[in-house]
Order: sequence, then structure tokens, then C-alpha cells
Amino acid sequence: MVFGFVLLTSRIMGQDSITVSHKFLFNGYVKDLYSIHFDKNFNNSYSGNIVHNRLNFKYIPSDKITTTAEVRSRLFWGGEVKHIPGFESFLRNSNEKFNLQKAWKLNRSMIMHTNIERLNINYTDAGLNIKIGRQRVNWGVTSTWNPNDIFNAYNFLDFDYEERAGIDGAKIEYNFGNRNGLEIAYANTGKKAEQIIAFKYSMNKLNYDIQFIAGSFKNRLTVGAGWAGYIQDAGFKGEIQYFSPMKGNKGQVNIAMESDYMFNNGWYFNLGFLYYNKGLSQSINEWNQIDLRLSPENLMPTKWNSIISVAKEINPLLSINCSALYSPGSNLLILYPSLQYNLETNLDLNIVWQSYLAELNSNFQAVNHNGFVRVKWNF
Repeated sequence: MVFGFVLLTSRIMGQDSITVSHKFLFNGYVKDLYSIHFDKNFNNSYSGNIVHNRLNFKYIPSDKITTTAEVRSRLFWGGEVKHIPGFESFLRNSNEKFNLQKAWKLNRSMIMHTNIERLNINYTDAGLNIKIGRQRVNWGVTSTWNPNDIFNAYNFLDFDYEERAGIDGAKIEYNFGNRNGLEIAYANTGKKAEQIIAFKYSMNKLNYDIQFIAGSFKNRLTVGAGWAGYIQDAGFKGEIQYFSPMKGNKGQVNIAMESDYMFNNGWYFNLGFLYYNKGLSQSINEWNQIDLRLSPENLMPTKWNSIISVAKEINPLLSINCSALYSPGSNLLILYPSLQYNLETNLDLNIVWQSYLAELNSNFQAVNHNGFVRVKWNF
């Protein structure tokens, strides 16, 4: 029903972002993602498909108040649904206290899932901003790994989720001017032991944007800092976040640094590093020891991590990107090339490849390969 509604609405109102009145805004997209998965030798394979629709509604009753609702619906079918036991259980965002999602298992290889991903009211007056409800609290600075993003960890491998996950909570922000500000945020997951409350103080010194973070993360003290600026013409960013020990274990720390540069001929270069003190630092015996379900404390399963990305806009319609992640010690390598082509106004084609290689039983080898083709229509 959601897909039928969006198609009917888009025919009536046109393809561009829609303003029904000065008080009501509506937009969204429909996209189809086809995926194919191979084993290490490209012998066995299975495929899957996701039809993904997002509807974004915004109501502005006054200059100071904005209400937002965003609905995400996905239809999964194919080998992924059949090969992963309890597939529908992985679709729920555990950071959300209120269950506003529904999964329908249509058959053994098809699942429909709908979730209200944003539902909030925002009040703005001069330098004050208050937002209550389901929202995203984004405190990250760097591109690939965000230690400061303690409310919603971002998985850079999930390229099909541009909006990223949200939380049920509240945020108060006050801008003092001169790029100085204070932000306090609270996330309620429904479990007292997993609640998050923290503040962030931002300022600008020596042409660097600097932020400091402190608070309680699931009954643990957490403190951190981040910065963004330039060294000559190259961007230089970084984040550090510490989580106090729990149940006799040592504390956890994530440190990320990143530099990027745009050459005169249009080539873009990005180099990033991540250190996680409790990550793997040696080779493993089995691939299932690598857990890529990331969290704010655990941004990578490995201790030392580096990533190199190169991107280029070939012409106004075509752009390419190639990333390679390497984790020494564990000898984990992820190759991640992609291509984007604008087929016509509001219609884009993406081709993405991900190859995973690792040292298993002292033998460096391919583990699996994944290919994706996505067509996305914005309205």
C-alpha cells in the first residue's frame, strides 16, 4: 500500500521535491537494489533484491515550530532472506524505545518491513533549538569512522542507508555565536541500563572547529573530543572517544584521524586511520570471528585500521570511487569500488562491489564477494 501511495502521489504532484503549501512539504524516493553474493572462488552464489521506499513529511505551523515524520518501507526477497535464519529480527533498530515497525513474512523468501524512522517536533528561537521525538543525533566529524557518534554508530559498508538510524529521545542546542555552542542529548531505548545522556561543547580556535563530549553511555562514563581544520590545503579531522571499564574489563578507546585533498584536475583523495584498543591484532582461524555489526564502542573488530579512498567526477553524469580498507595484524582487506551514473533528472544508477579477504589459518585468501546494482528515483 505504501508503494502504491507514493507512485500515485508522485504522478499527481510531479517529480521534484513537493511543496503542497508554505506549511507542508513532501518528498522521498523509490529505489531497487539487486545484489549477488559469491563464495571465495566465485563458484556458489545467491542473489537478493530490495525495493526501498521512503516518504518524508514536514509540517511548519509557524516560524519557530517544525514537525517531521519519515516512513521507510522495504520489500526483501531472494537468497538473503532464505539463507539468514531469523532475517526479520535483524531489521529492528534496537536504539528505538517505541516499536513503530512491522515485519510481514510473506513467504520463506520474501519479507516486507515498514518503520517510522523519524517522528519529532522541533522548536527554534534565535540561538535555541529543541527537538523531541525520534531523530538522528549526529556528532561525528570524520567520514568513515565516527568515535564521537555515540548515539548512532554508522556502518560505512552500508551504502544503501543514507539517512542512518535514529533514536527516541530529546536534544537541546544553544548557539552562543562565533561558532561556539552547547548541545545536550538524551536517548531512551526502553532499558534503563542502556540509556545515553551526554553533552557536546563546540568552539572554533586557530581556524579549527573543536568539540568536547562527556556523558553516560549505558551506565558507563564516556568522554571524547573531535576537530576539523586544514594543514595547508589538505583537510585534517579527528575524533577520540573513551568508555570507562565495565565488570572488571578494561576501558575502551576509539581514535580516528583523516586527511583529504582535492587536486586541481578533480581527483579527490582521502586517507583515514582507526585505532580500537580491544580489537583483533592477529590473524584468525575462521571468518566468523570477524563481526562487522558495528556499535559506538566497537567501530571495527580489528585493532589497527586504515582506509584509502580515491574519487573522480568523470563528467557531470558519471563519477567513480574506489576504497581499500586494510587492517594489519589480522590482515583483513576490503576492496570497495563504486560507480554512479545519472540516467536522467532525479534518476541515478549505482554499481557497487565489495570483496573481503583475510588471513585464515596462516593463509591469506578471499572470503566472499558481493556485487550490487541500484536504481534510485527521487521525487
